[in-house]
Amino acid sequence: MSDLPPSAINKPSAARRWRRMAENALLLPVALVLEVLDRVIWDGAKALLNLVSRLTLVARLRRFLQTLPPIIVVFLFLIPEAIDHLSGLWATVLFVKGNWFAATIVAVFIKGFAILLALWIYQACEANLLSVAWFRTAHDTVIRIRDWVLERTRPIRERLHLAARNGERSRLGRRLAAWRQRIGRSWVR
Repeated sequence: MSDLPPSAINKPSAARRWRRMAENALLLPVALVLEVLDRVIWDGAKALLNLVSRLTLVARLRRFLQTLPPIIVVFLFLIPEAIDHLSGLWATVLFVKGNWFAATIVAVFIKGFAILLALWIYQACEANLLSVAWFRTAHDTVIRIRDWVLERTRPIRERLHLAARNGERSRLGRRLAAWRQRIGRSWVR
């Protein structure tokens, strides 16, 4: 039998708690980015693309893409993905060289268009894309990682949502309110 009191048996060690806190601190920014991407950008982009897909020319192009062999669709999907990553690199180089305006233009317009095009191809040909084994494996792996990060950080995100809803009543709510005010003041200047 253990010499520890029953209340201490189920408690994690201090080192384990610190490791868990460090993991949460590292995963939280990733989870917040995923949350923003999922709730704002992804949903907004899907709504925009659904609207654009109603245009006659775009609807014809969509039907044509759906008739192509899956491997061709994968390569068509990878072209805007490559443009997206290359434009991100280009924007980074421009930013490092001090040309922040051009970097912003590249990031918003070229990268944004490439992401929308890749998303449109994905929406139009999801079944074809997922019929390619290596693409389906990569897709499922990314989804599993995303779900793992979101599940791992769910308690923290729920506390943040609760604190944001409770406003000034909780300590975290007061901190969030102070940060919002500080950010608001910095934008006014």
